Amino acid sequence: MGQTEEQISRELDKRGITTLEQIQAELRKRGMTEADARRQARLYGLDYDEYIRRYITNQQDTTIIRPQSLQSISIDSTRYTLEVPNPTPEVIPTVNTPAANDVLPYFGYDIFNNNPFADQKSLIGNIDPGYLIGPGDELRVYLWGEAEFQFEGVVDINGNLFIPNVGQVFVAGSSYENLNTRMRQYLSRFYVGLTSSPAKVFLDVSLTKLRPIRLVVMGESNRPGSHMINAFATTLNALYVSGGIKTSGSLRVIKVFRNNKEVSTIDLYDYLTKGALSEDVRLVSNDVVFIPSRLNSVTIAGEVNKAGVFELKSNEGLIDIIGFAGGLKATAYSKAITIRRIRSIGQRNGGSFDREILTLDYDEMIEKGENFKLQNGDEIFFSKVLDQYSNLVTASGSVFRPGNYEMKPGSKVKDLIDRAGGLRPNTYLNKADLFRKDQNGDLKFRTFSLNTILDNESSIDNISLQANDSLRLYNEDELKSLETVSIEGFVSEPKTILWRDSLTLYDLIFMSSNVEDLEYNNRVLTSRADLLRYNDGSNSYDVTPFNLDEVLDGRYNDELRPKDRVILYSKDITETLDKYVFLIGAVKREGRYLMTDSMTVEDLIAQAGGFVRTSYRDSASVTREKFDFEGNEISDVFRISLDQDYMIGVNSSPSSDFLLQHNDRVVVNFIPGSSNSRVVTLEGEVKFPGNYFLESKGEQLSQVVERAGGFSPNVNLDGAKLYRSGQLLALDFNKLFADKNRNFDIILLDGDRIVFPESEFTISVEGEVSNPSLQKFNGGDRVRSYLKNAGGKTKNGRRIFLTDANGFTRRIGFLSNPHVKDGSIITVASKPVREKPEPGKFLENFGTIAAIVSSTLTTIFLIDRLN
Repeated sequence: MGQTEEQISRELDKRGITTLEQIQAELRKRGMTEADARRQARLYGLDYDEYIRRYITNQQDTTIIRPQSLQSISIDSTRYTLEVPNPTPEVIPTVNTPAANDVLPYFGYDIFNNNPFADQKSLIGNIDPGYLIGPGDELRVYLWGEAEFQFEGVVDINGNLFIPNVGQVFVAGSSYENLNTRMRQYLSRFYVGLTSSPAKVFLDVSLTKLRPIRLVVMGESNRPGSHMINAFATTLNALYVSGGIKTSGSLRVIKVFRNNKEVSTIDLYDYLTKGALSEDVRLVSNDVVFIPSRLNSVTIAGEVNKAGVFELKSNEGLIDIIGFAGGLKATAYSKAITIRRIRSIGQRNGGSFDREILTLDYDEMIEKGENFKLQNGDEIFFSKVLDQYSNLVTASGSVFRPGNYEMKPGSKVKDLIDRAGGLRPNTYLNKADLFRKDQNGDLKFRTFSLNTILDNESSIDNISLQANDSLRLYNEDELKSLETVSIEGFVSEPKTILWRDSLTLYDLIFMSSNVEDLEYNNRVLTSRADLLRYNDGSNSYDVTPFNLDEVLDGRYNDELRPKDRVILYSKDITETLDKYVFLIGAVKREGRYLMTDSMTVEDLIAQAGGFVRTSYRDSASVTREKFDFEGNEISDVFRISLDQDYMIGVNSSPSSDFLLQHNDRVVVNFIPGSSNSRVVTLEGEVKFPGNYFLESKGEQLSQVVERAGGFSPNVNLDGAKLYRSGQLLALDFNKLFADKNRNFDIILLDGDRIVFPESEFTISVEGEVSNPSLQKFNGGDRVRSYLKNAGGKTKNGRRIFLTDANGFTRRIGFLSNPHVKDGSIITVASKPVREKPEPGKFLENFGTIAAIVSSTLTTIFLIDRLN
């Protein structure tokens, strides 16, 4: 600002104006008052009275704040006498927000990822009646009635608007609300009908273009420096225009300086958590927005609605950060909050550990009205309540309503059965199991008779229930199926069969195993097999080992009982029967191969079909497991020379005596520098379409297009597509070729297919519209314009989808209306059809249910009569 005042002072010196009286005389000569001068000075970010004190009357204002880091600021050098288009700030690329501990995001910074102010038009809207006219604004003056006149002009640097055949009128500093009155008073000297009664000439004055202003954003901004912005802009708009705030910058204390004085301090947390931004002032030219560094970083995680890293003011604490995080989830355990803290420098005692853990009772804090003080680096964690119930019991099996129930005080087994709807017909009454965890957490169960409980509810079998007990009831068919025997282990397939009298151990083994097969006999362990016999008294199995050879020879046999289980074993339990080696690299068939006796590397390569054209045939590497319990080595690697004469049968034995072992991994390398040729395909609007061999592994798309002679004049880059491995790859061809942005170039791979379609100059509108049609493409038209041309949506129309010419589809929201590119397809989807109920279906279902209920009641009645 100092340079601007000095320029004004030098201009006054040139004109010989050195006193306040001379300034006032100059203002009168221009038809201006001191109030007009003050308004115009504010447009330049100056204070008229302060300038008079400092430069004319030589009085200094000692209250001026001069931050050392903000003294050197460039002035607004816009030439308002020239037409300046509305500046559109460069769109800042989305910055990935870093996260605390690589997990939690910094709160609030993501609002700048989607920049709603990239287009200055979004900042205009309705003009505020209090808006002050200034240099650079473009006005339209329109007279009609007895006299007709229309004129558009720009307010010059002195605040005047020159009207042809009328002269100039000073309008700077006038509010938009009073502009009509001021112009009517001035023009009435030339058009009497403006003030006659009734009026015969009518006037309308409007703003057609707003002046831009220049402001400075400093500090922790993603794009600090000077920016041009619309005159309606506020501090929040300026933050968006400058690309947002770095995560190292503060969201809590954003300052606005005007004429070296702080005029506003903004806390974005009010905006983020409450939607309020009372201090978001409208900016004027040469304002400075300063973003200081973060005050601190406090992390909150666990059972909160919005976990993240937050910034707190000095008067805020634990309750405040919980509020910023959206409060606690219903599953949060509030009796023990864990806070990990790094001791502040003043609290460190020189020991090895400078971290500590704090545990707080949040409920107690709320009750006492305390707000625990947090410090920079604190990490707060709310754990989850236990996923257990203190009063849950479960009934399952042969009851009408199996499920979970509340355990009421004094509840017993009979009470739980009654609450579960009672016993189903055909319930087995001699057995029921109650499962319960003991003090060690081990699940135990107790078996008892239901008959005893039904005959006498006071019997000891009517056990008092405890939390998390589970009652299991059975029906007779279910228990009959338990009278089986089974065989498992080293058999062709595990088998369970019904038990019968005189069924022997030999019978079960013979019907389940191929005991006569030689390979099976070589692999089965005959020295031991196990018979597991169920012990009703202990509710467990007793294990009886036996010799399989003795059973097959008839020297030992045993009759089986219900629930018996037989287990056969393989020799694999003590030794490795199937041994394999692995081969990868430059061979015809990579994979796993069964290892043979005295197998060499050459034998393995021959089994794999031999070498490929680019194989390195002098040697191969072999990696072998190494069990080093004291060191860190896990394998040994050998480089083995290959004897190709042995492979083709010229020599009877290889030159190397190296033999492969189980689990060896062999690698046959490719010849150094060898690589298969790579081909890509260009189709469509290029000068020479066809297949192209890549010249290098790093050749890019733009280079291949250049080799193809470039594009034809009718190419549609918006519809260009790149297919890789049969999938469409997202790529902005316009950014690469039209904007020459090499960041969008891509290295091509073998098999890539690139299609450059011809411009169609049409837009297809289809689906649920009144008139599905193919419309002429008009550059700049939007989705809803084409829908309107198609007669709008039908009553069945629902969602709108836009498919660009490059094949990518997006849904168009209620407030969205994007531009449409050439060759695009607009589709209106239909509402889902609701199925109407079939006539008479309800009566049919009702009859079926009634029949089931009647049958059930009849069964219960018969059972009661039988008992």
